[in-house]
Amino acid sequence: MLVLVIGDLHIPFRAHDLPAKFKKLLVPGKIQQIICTGNVCNTDYLHYLRTIAGDVHLVKGEYDDNPHFPSSLILNHAPLRIGVLHGHQVVPAGDTQSLAAVARAMDVDILLTGHTHRFEAFELEGRFFVNPGSATGAWHPTWPLRDPASVAALAEKAATKASQADASGADAKKSDKNATEEASTKKNKTDDAAKAKPTDATAAEKDGASAKQADGANEDDEELHVKEAPAPIPSFALLDIQGAVVVTYVYQLIDGDVKVEKIEYRKNLDSNALLQRGTAGAPAVGAVGGAYGQQASR
Repeated sequence: MLVLVIGDLHIPFRAHDLPAKFKKLLVPGKIQQIICTGNVCNTDYLHYLRTIAGDVHLVKGEYDDNPHFPSSLILNHAPLRIGVLHGHQVVPAGDTQSLAAVARAMDVDILLTGHTHRFEAFELEGRFFVNPGSATGAWHPTWPLRDPASVAALAEKAATKASQADASGADAKKSDKNATEEASTKKNKTDDAAKAKPTDATAAEKDGASAKQADGANEDDEELHVKEAPAPIPSFALLDIQGAVVVTYVYQLIDGDVKVEKIEYRKNLDSNALLQRGTAGAPAVGAVGGAYGQQASR
């Protein structure tokens, strides 16, 4: 069974439409089910999704104003249980341990979330976690303004410079101490030489101030070289569910081209665990109420 996982469209507030190259791929007749992780923000776009596949399930994002959208869902694809949650309820957002806690509470094998606008797929504690990202590449309020790698490089350079400055300061103090000891052993100093010392010190202070100004200018120049963070990458995921095996295909629009990555998850079938979970005879789809894992009857 081929399942489209899509979310965080934010149409028309942050994006006007899906990328054209995505729309060419998402054609009717190929996908059997659609799971939307929320923030569609436009009821008309739900009609568009239903033209791709009639079986559409979605949860409410923080920007969806339809009160009838459930906050979470549990869908059964025996022997798999799939939980769906937008993700703004998870604190910190996208935190792996927090997501793992939600998956345990919902008692699901696969947890689908959104909210961060960044694709992720990973396995933890025998469960599979997928965030399809934003299908439109919509911006996110918590998205970094500056490129983290560039900021880290600048911080490392600043730390190196500070370390070098400390070492230079220590060497300078040692040199001053040696010079003082050497001067104290000398005799027959003239008054002119004694008067010249303040002048030399003043010149040294001026040189030091000039050097500090130059260093400050260099730091300002380095600050200007911090790069802006790249915008969110438009993405969605297709789950090919075959029994206990799920092959995830992630589609990302990078530099105008659609890139596809393949990730496989296989559930460890433990008969005792299956009996404890009581999956036999469970309804196909259920809306979760206030507490995670409470599956309502249809």
